[in-house]
Amino acid sequence: MVLSRPRTPTTYCSTATLRARGWTPSLMRAFLGGPDLASPTELFLVSRVREAERSPEFTAARGLLRRRAEALRQARARRRDLALAAIREAPLDLPLLSPPELTDRAIRHRNLRDAQRAVVSFGHRPRPATADSAQPRELARWRVEYLRDALAPHGSLLDALPPGDCRAEGRRLLTERVFHAIAAAYPALAVECRRQRAAALAG
Repeated sequence: MVLSRPRTPTTYCSTATLRARGWTPSLMRAFLGGPDLASPTELFLVSRVREAERSPEFTAARGLLRRRAEALRQARARRRDLALAAIREAPLDLPLLSPPELTDRAIRHRNLRDAQRAVVSFGHRPRPATADSAQPRELARWRVEYLRDALAPHGSLLDALPPGDCRAEGRRLLTERVFHAIAAAYPALAVECRRQRAAALAG
């Protein structure tokens, strides 16, 4: 009786395994071509993968991609640092107004926004406010909203940040600075600044 030799099992690498080993889609196309099995997922023979990884051409190509990726990472980090520094250091110039003038501008700003809302929101009826008809807390809210709008152009500082999580970091930093500037210029609005700051950061 002839005994058959046990077969060596055929093993494969998935694309996820290849990525974990440092492969990119471009490397897969260049050094492996199409998959050895394609259903239900793309699989590549381990023997072919190992053979490709031993070649000097693969080593050189992977090294080049890694150097490019590191250069991009460093450029992104420099862009992030410069943009955040600009947000930290940009002067936030507020108009220094007397209480009556600030109230007048804030109410006109509030009424304009209310009228604009009627244009885009069906059924909304503008209700113009006056200093005499408004409650103190409403006046404080409108004053802070007017001053925030005066600083709105500084939002363009966020455009210098690369996409990703650092955008949220930059937005939080700018929000903190805006409310700090308003409270410093108008101490009577400090409580309302804290309230709106909390709401802005929570959202």
